Amino acid sequence: MINDKKHIIFDWNGTLVNDTNVFVDVLNVLLCRRKLNKINLEIYRDLFCFPIIDFYKKIGLDVSRDAFYQLKKEFVAEYKKRQYVAKLFPQSIDLLKTLLENNISLSLLSASHQNTLDDLTKFYSIDDFFQHIVGVNNYIARGKIKQGKQLLDNLASRKSDLLLIGDTVLDYDVSMALGIDCVLISHGHQSTKQLQACNNIIIQSFDVLFE
Repeated sequence: MINDKKHIIFDWNGTLVNDTNVFVDVLNVLLCRRKLNKINLEIYRDLFCFPIIDFYKKIGLDVSRDAFYQLKKEFVAEYKKRQYVAKLFPQSIDLLKTLLENNISLSLLSASHQNTLDDLTKFYSIDDFFQHIVGVNNYIARGKIKQGKQLLDNLASRKSDLLLIGDTVLDYDVSMALGIDCVLISHGHQSTKQLQACNNIIIQSFDVLFE
């Protein structure tokens, strides 16, 4: 699956780091404050989507301008309390090391804020694995395609040599916008049912990347 690739672009949240429960916990704080029904992990993975404002609508949150602004503030504050709680998926470190040992270089492309991404990759001691670590400049996951295009310019690689690995429909959309191949992994923020809408390769485990 990756034998002909020379550079892999990884998504972060839900792809390398197992943080879906953190997001569920944060959202339930916001929902409880507004006396709305809490969600569980299954509901979250079945409903989560981009843009974030559409997801908030699905779970019953008010997304009028002032209310959405308040939600953003509260989400960031609650997330920062928990941002070091999540752990990397058990296979993540070995996968990154194996790829580098096979002369496949790596980048990170995320809809997380750049400051958060820089902080967390250092926290997990994996920042040195990547040639480029690219996030966005906002806390509503906006601008991943734009950042991806800039990343491709910096890589100056043939598109056929590149592969994007992510866990959401947005990652597929990014790969289509960039004109590169994509693999979606189903252990992250969106359920297999959601990912199947992309009609793309979906894997359950990183192991199959080497098949």
